[in-house]
Amino acid sequence: MNILLTNDDGISSNGIKALEFTLKKKFHTFLIAPLKEKSATSQALSIHDKLRVEKINYDHYIVDGFPVDCVNIGLHGKIFPSVDIVISGINRGVNMGHDVHYSGTVGAARHAAIHGKLAFAVSSGCFTQGYDYVKEAEFIYRLLEKKLDCFKTGIVYNINFPEKFEEDLNQIAFTKLGIRTYEDTYEVTQLYENISEFFLGGSLLGHISTKGSDFEAFYSGKVSITPISIHTTEESELLEIQERWKL
Repeated sequence: MNILLTNDDGISSNGIKALEFTLKKKFHTFLIAPLKEKSATSQALSIHDKLRVEKINYDHYIVDGFPVDCVNIGLHGKIFPSVDIVISGINRGVNMGHDVHYSGTVGAARHAAIHGKLAFAVSSGCFTQGYDYVKEAEFIYRLLEKKLDCFKTGIVYNINFPEKFEEDLNQIAFTKLGIRTYEDTYEVTQLYENISEFFLGGSLLGHISTKGSDFEAFYSGKVSITPISIHTTEESELLEIQERWKL
C-alpha cells in the first residue's frame, strides 16, 4: 500500500512529519510538500509557471508551488510508484464548514479524489507551539489499519481533531459540513495618492450551530469525519429552476 503525503503548511511542519514517522511503520510513504506555507490556496494549480522541484532523497521532494501542484507531480510526475492513498495534513488549525472551499489542505485531497485516489484531509484544532501531532497521526494509522475498507475513491474524507479527543475509533462522529461565519478586517496603508496596500490582518471565525455537523462533533470533543463529494451540482435547484423557468 503506497501513501502520498502532502500539506499546505510546508515541508517543515510537525503535522506531516508525524504522519510520515507513524505511517511508514506499515505503509510505503512518499512525501511531497510545498517549500513554504500555502494556506488558503484551495485548488490553485500552476499551469503557466515552471515549478522548481527539489529531490531530498528517493521518497522526499519539495515543490516551490501549491499543495495541488505537489499532488499532481506526485501522481503524474513519474517520480514515485503508483500511489493508492493521498493524505493531506496534519494541518495546524481545523477545516470545517465553509473552510473547505478555501483550504489548501482540503484542496490537495480533492485533487487526489478527482484523480481516483483514496483521499483524506486531516486537520487539528491544536495550536500549541511545538506540538508534535503524534497522537493524531497514530489515530490515522489505526484508522487505515482497521477500517480502510470503509472508505472509497472519489470522495474527500475531511477529518478534524479537537484539541482533546477520544482515541477510540468507535467514538468517531460521521458528520455533515457545518456553517462557518467570517468577519474579516483589513489593515490599509496608503502608499501613493491613488494606491493603497491592503493586508488581511485577521478573521474572526464563528459558526452557526447545526445538528449533526462537524462543529457539533468538534466542540463535543469528538473526531469528525465528513465525506465531501467532488460533484457539486445542486440537484434540487436544478429541478426547481427548470420549473421556475417554464413559468
